[in-house]
Amino acid sequence: MLRFGRSAEARQARRLRDVRLWSQPPATRRARLRAWSNMLLADHGIFRLVYPNYHWLSPRAARAAQPSPGLIRRFAREGGRSVLSLRGGLMFGSLPLEIEACEEAGLVFSRVQVRSRQLPSPEEFRAILAAMRAAEPPVLYHCKSGADRAGFVSVLHMHLIEGAPLEVAMRQLSLRYGHMRQARTGILDHFFETYRDTARPGQSLEDWVEDGYDPARIAASFHESRGWSWLVDKVLRRE
Repeated sequence: MLRFGRSAEARQARRLRDVRLWSQPPATRRARLRAWSNMLLADHGIFRLVYPNYHWLSPRAARAAQPSPGLIRRFAREGGRSVLSLRGGLMFGSLPLEIEACEEAGLVFSRVQVRSRQLPSPEEFRAILAAMRAAEPPVLYHCKSGADRAGFVSVLHMHLIEGAPLEVAMRQLSLRYGHMRQARTGILDHFFETYRDTARPGQSLEDWVEDGYDPARIAASFHESRGWSWLVDKVLRRE
């Protein structure tokens, strides 16, 4: 019990430290260096400098991994108006640099939580859609790697905002973007497949979530590959 208590206290202390460090744009050269170091190393941003997983879905939206300040400036030059982070309240040096870059580029920045290995509750699903619809287009959706959560929201965007057929929209959850449906992250594919297979004729995705959606039952019917999950969780270290 004492060990658990110390662990809980340590986690809370780390959370408070991260909020203090990363909730505001860097005000000094030292703070900026610390944010960049954390983004590149702790948040694995060094790999995203090489491949940002940046793609336009349509004239109204794009998707990417956690963007560097340079990618945010590029998105603004290409006509972007807003950025929606799908990482929720996670705190890394990437965040203050992103907030600062959006302010300097005239982009509206907002956040919503999307999980890659767990289905949203109906309330969380409504919050995700509300954040998407509130974002001024063109909007950039991003998570950490641009593969799973960005893919999930891109399917929602293509199907519910652009009006694409579900099967077409589901191409956004693809190995092309780094998404591996055989791993635990395949629960996101299973969400859409269950809707497709169980919804009443003519029932929209939003209506199905309100009447017929059972996250626990869907999760219980999903079977992952342990090997693929090990690759995604331990090697690639996806969020």
